[in-house]
Amino acid sequence: MISKLKTYLKMKYFFSIIFTLSSFWVIALDNYNFDFTNNVYDNDIKTVTLEINNLPTNFPVMSMSSGQFVMLKFDDLLNEERTLYYRIIHCDKDWNQSSLRELDYLIGFNDERLRKYEYSANTRLQYIHYWQQFPNKDTKFKVSGNYLLVIYEDNIDQPIITRRFVITENVVGTAITSIYPSDVQNIRYKQELQVNVALDKFKMRNPMEEVSIVMLQNENWENAIHAKPSFFGGTNLRFNKLKTFEWWGLAEYREFDTRSLIRLGRNIKFIERRTDGTEITLHADLPRRNKVHLATFDFNGRFFVENFERAGTRRITDVLDEYAATVSADQTLRQTLRDSLLAGISTRNSLLDSEYQAEERNIRADYTNNVFFLDDDINLKSNQDIYILGSMNNWMPSEEYRMRYDANRDMYTTQVLMKQGYYNYYYGIVENGEKIDYATMEGSWNETENDYQVLIYFRGLGDLYDRVIGYQTYNTNSNLLRN
Repeated sequence: MISKLKTYLKMKYFFSIIFTLSSFWVIALDNYNFDFTNNVYDNDIKTVTLEINNLPTNFPVMSMSSGQFVMLKFDDLLNEERTLYYRIIHCDKDWNQSSLRELDYLIGFNDERLRKYEYSANTRLQYIHYWQQFPNKDTKFKVSGNYLLVIYEDNIDQPIITRRFVITENVVGTAITSIYPSDVQNIRYKQELQVNVALDKFKMRNPMEEVSIVMLQNENWENAIHAKPSFFGGTNLRFNKLKTFEWWGLAEYREFDTRSLIRLGRNIKFIERRTDGTEITLHADLPRRNKVHLATFDFNGRFFVENFERAGTRRITDVLDEYAATVSADQTLRQTLRDSLLAGISTRNSLLDSEYQAEERNIRADYTNNVFFLDDDINLKSNQDIYILGSMNNWMPSEEYRMRYDANRDMYTTQVLMKQGYYNYYYGIVENGEKIDYATMEGSWNETENDYQVLIYFRGLGDLYDRVIGYQTYNTNSNLLRN
């Protein structure tokens, strides 16, 4: 009896230790005091992008073991070299920190320094352009799932940038179809989709509980819809419950083009070039509610950076050669100076695999003050504001993009500092900082061309994290776009 009691007490002590450690682990996982969203926390940081294979048209979702990479790019208008670091956090499907330890999802190290940067060239507003590829020789990924990339300077609790990206296994097939909206009253204004997932040889115990999907409209996490399967038969999971994947179709995006500062681009009214900067005035925008649908080309809310007047591609060695040639010294001394400068650059970029050249478009595109005008007699409530929204500000209202009423012009206006490029945007009404109403400003039509992104998540019994087992993009005009 005594021996059994001792065994019982030992077991009780053992499980109490395990419970304490597990409780400590949970607490340790939840110690970040920032939101796991796409955000910028430093006013000097501009033009943040996260691209797949260096292409501005790609949603940041990459396949495991495919040779793909995700590239972070951003500018620092402080124009002083800072010691910046990155940390990658594995997340569950709801963008909370997962239960995985760092060694469970990374090969290599976190909290590495960002060493790839170059100063802007021939720009009125000077800045430092940073870029970093993932995976790289210091950091590689073990598992699929949602990931949050955090850029910070001194303290992880005070991030500069947070960015979401996803790694998928692509082991299931996905079919997406458009259907007539089940909201009959708005059948002309909404878009509705259904999803079929083919499990094929992917085995699971309880697909109805273990699988879920997330669908986004035009890469916007702010309007993502989460759903569980509605039917399972054979090897197919159907997500076809009516009114589940339903969005306002809205309108084709508004646009402007500042890739040239010599000639007027699309929607540009006037360009004023000064020694201290460039101001661009856009044509006044009009509301589009109660209008007919107009089919025009757009980029579905995205943007990309470019400068049409930039010089041709030149390597840093070419610049150093030109500089050394201007120095008043003999050829040996000039060559020594040139080699010394190059050695300094190489030392600073010692972990770059000999790739220390930024893309020309990213360091030669200038920043301009863009003046927006909205000619609308809408009667806003005291707790409502109009914002410019698009991927350039992560679809999140911020003071910089808030339209203000100008009584002298009888228009809404604002001025935003933006990098040269091509941009898409909407106007949206925000009430008390809550959900954004686009339809009141932009109108809505079923015929509007939109992209939809579908992510398939799987979490089996006893699993510690949500795997991403499939990804697909669907375009309402051109059907399925294979990735």
